Amino acid sequence: MKNLLVCILLLVFTIPVLGNTKIPIQITNISDGDTVKAKIDKNEFKIRLVGIDCYETCKIHRAYKQAYENKLNIDDVMRNGKLSKHYLQNLYEINKNKNIYLEFKGVDVYGRVLGVLYFDRINVNEEMKNHGGCMLYEF
Repeated sequence: MKNLLVCILLLVFTIPVLGNTKIPIQITNISDGDTVKAKIDKNEFKIRLVGIDCYETCKIHRAYKQAYENKLNIDDVMRNGKLSKHYLQNLYEINKNKNIYLEFKGVDVYGRVLGVLYFDRINVNEEMKNHGGCMLYEF
């Protein structure tokens, strides 16, 4: 009976802690539609929004690959990338005085934090996928 009570107490006190994976952050820069810089205290890091892939904003290898895969010219890719970035910047400006959270999902091979970004209750990743010109992306 004592062991059962200990297990129940552990569950009651650990489930809320484990369930809350949202970490308060500050956005310091928006690189493009799916990458931002953020900080916690004085530690700055890059966040790659999981589940989406936005067009690139400059002529890098990935931009040419996106152009080829989507049957676009490189200028259209960059224009779409700038529109995605602009959409995210506007979304941030509207919500920058609200609570901003990161739901941590891991770290990628480039050292970027992978996660879901929230502006209060708005799931930014979903918002970008639905309205910001981003495509679905599986890591």
